[in-house]
Amino acid sequence: MAHVPSAVRPDSSGQTAAPILPLILPNKTNYPSKILHCDVVFGSPSMNCNGTGICKINITNFGQRSPAKKSCQLTFAIASTAPNGIISLYFFRELLCIQLYRKHFRKGIMRMAEACPIPTDLAKGLNIKSKTMLPGNYAVEELDGYFRVDLDCA
Repeated sequence: MAHVPSAVRPDSSGQTAAPILPLILPNKTNYPSKILHCDVVFGSPSMNCNGTGICKINITNFGQRSPAKKSCQLTFAIASTAPNGIISLYFFRELLCIQLYRKHFRKGIMRMAEACPIPTDLAKGLNIKSKTMLPGNYAVEELDGYFRVDLDCA
């Protein structure tokens, strides 16, 4: 019988464990090395997190998921900063429910109809002064097992 690392075995507690995926971030000459684990809730803030876009982001500890996080509107992401006031969000394909994928990622454009506030702890953790992710249509870049979206901030 082949050895299967515990990180990829089914979790007997009933909750899905986050898979270990290779994530290759751009080198430090282009992007800072600071990254944060977060939960991203999709939707529009004014529509009680329904619709398109990003409704809110919360910093989280990697692998620690609360029971309330079973909604298809929510997924795990990694946040990083780039020069010129941009936040890069990395979403793992394996962690996206099919409805989320179809609604927000499939056509290569993520639409944000309205601005989304950046939580103070996220801004402080990424060392940025921005307070808002701006509305707009953002390119979704698909890489090895994950999607990257670069969001303009003010």
